Amino acid sequence: MARKIEVDDDVYGLLQRHAPPFSDTENDVLRRLLFGDGSGTTTNVPTAGRDRGRPGQLMPYLDAGLLDVGDELVHVQPRKGVVHRARVTPDGRVEVDGHPPFEKVSPALKVCVGHEINGWGQWNHTRSGRRLQEFRDELLRMQEDR
Repeated sequence: MARKIEVDDDVYGLLQRHAPPFSDTENDVLRRLLFGDGSGTTTNVPTAGRDRGRPGQLMPYLDAGLLDVGDELVHVQPRKGVVHRARVTPDGRVEVDGHPPFEKVSPALKVCVGHEINGWGQWNHTRSGRRLQEFRDELLRMQEDR
């Protein structure tokens, strides 16, 4: 039997940050955080609420030498006068201040702007001035040339 609980906006936002888009519900996140492997035994809440064994989406770009660990990504919202910044981690994830590293680029940007957004098309690589999508296209070309 399902029961309803009320949570404040901060708790709901935290649950959403730990829910991969289109796959987890808030209940799934709570079960994973509270019960870990689903055995019913409580565990410590994981730092990131994500599988730390898998590399992030940017790992192939690090491996190919297109990105470097620590590279800064920015997204500017000129009308709001806001600049969002992130860094590429050694495991190919996207680190946004105040949040655990994200495996995927779009959820990392979503947490900054508050709505669904294409991180590949909107994150800019500070050092080169290029969008992540350009790196994606370049890696694809490199793989096709092999």
